[in-house]
Amino acid sequence: MKRSSDSTISPRSSKRQASLAAFLKPKNAPSPINTKIHISEGNGQEDKPIVLDDGEKPEPLKSITTLDKGKGKAVDLHQNGTAKSTATDLDLDPAWPPPQHPYHSPPNTTYNHPIVIPPPSPSLQPMRFNLNPKIVHNPTTDLDLVYYKSFIDKSSSKELMSFLLNNLPWYRVKYMVRGMNINTPRYTTVFGKDSTDIPWSGYMKCRPRAIPEVLERLMRKVEQVTSSQFNFCLVNYYSSGNDSISYHSDSESFLGPNPTIASLTLGHPRDFLLRHINHKNHPRTGNSVAVEKFVLEDGDMVVMKGKTQHEWEHSIPKRKSAKGRINITFRKGIVKYATENYYNYNVGKGSLHRWDREKGEMKEVEVSDGGVKS
Repeated sequence: MKRSSDSTISPRSSKRQASLAAFLKPKNAPSPINTKIHISEGNGQEDKPIVLDDGEKPEPLKSITTLDKGKGKAVDLHQNGTAKSTATDLDLDPAWPPPQHPYHSPPNTTYNHPIVIPPPSPSLQPMRFNLNPKIVHNPTTDLDLVYYKSFIDKSSSKELMSFLLNNLPWYRVKYMVRGMNINTPRYTTVFGKDSTDIPWSGYMKCRPRAIPEVLERLMRKVEQVTSSQFNFCLVNYYSSGNDSISYHSDSESFLGPNPTIASLTLGHPRDFLLRHINHKNHPRTGNSVAVEKFVLEDGDMVVMKGKTQHEWEHSIPKRKSAKGRINITFRKGIVKYATENYYNYNVGKGSLHRWDREKGEMKEVEVSDGGVKS
C-alpha cells in the first residue's frame, strides 16, 4: 500500500460545493443501465465530472445480462420491467465459487482463523441492499467511481458492524519503512488469498485465512452488483477521530491493471477525500484539480475503478469529533506477493485485539494453542 503525507487542501468554489452536495443527495434513482448522460455543474474548468443523471424518466429495460457465472443478475426487476430500488440478500447458486473465480476455496470455512468466528446471526439474514448507484466518470482526470448511498440499509449495517466488532480478530500493526517505525493509526484485519494455484498451506511469510461466512456473503453481493470478482477482504476499524489513513493509492502491480476496489462504510460518518496525483497542475489541462470530498455515512459504498488508483490518491483524515467506523474493502490479488503484502500490513506481528463489549473499546489479548487468553 502506497502512503504519502497529508497536505493542505485547496479550497473549492461554492458553486462546486453546491454541485457535489446535490450529487450526493440521496434520491430514488433508477439503475445506471437506464440513465442518460449529462455534464454536472462545475467550476468552468475542463475537469468537471460527467455524472449519470437520475432526473430523467428511464425507459423500461429490454434485457438484463448475467454477470459473472453463478452470481445472478445486476438488478431485480418489477413485472413492468423497471428497476427495483432495493433487493434482499443473495439469490445465487449455492455452489460457489464458480469455475475460474479468483477466490479458490480454502480447505475449510474457518481455515487459519486465530479465534472462533461464528456464522452470521439470524438477525443478519437477510440483509437489504440499495441497487441504485450514481456514477462519476471524468475522462480528463480519469476519475471513475460508482457511489451507492445506503448500499446496506440502516438496520442491516448496524447489525453487521456489531457482529464484526465482536467477532473478528483485530490488530494494531507495527512495521518499518525507510528505517522508521510506523504504528498503524487504526485497527486492521484481512482474509483471503491471491488467485494463483499456490495451495493455502504454501506460504512461508504468512498464513492466509479463509474469508468468514458473513464477509463472503457480502463479497458475493458486491460482486453481483459491480460485475467484478474479488479474493481479499480487508477490514479497518477507526476507533475515534484520531484514527486515520493518509493519502495513498492502491495501484500496486499485484492488483493487476486498473483494479476495481469496493469500499463499504459502517458506523459513524467520515470524510473520504480524493486528490489527483497532479492536482496542482494537470498535464492535460494545465489547471489545478480540486480535491473531491465525500461524507461516507453508515451503509454507503464507493467503488473505485478504471484508472482511479493510478491517477488519484484517497485518504480518511483525522476528525476530532468522529466516533467508531468500520471500513470493508474487497480487492483481487493476482500474484503471491499480494497475499504476503496484505497479511504483513494488516496482521503482521502485532498483538491480537478483541472488542470489549462492556467497556466499548479494543482490548489486547494473548493467543495460545489452547485459545485466547485475557
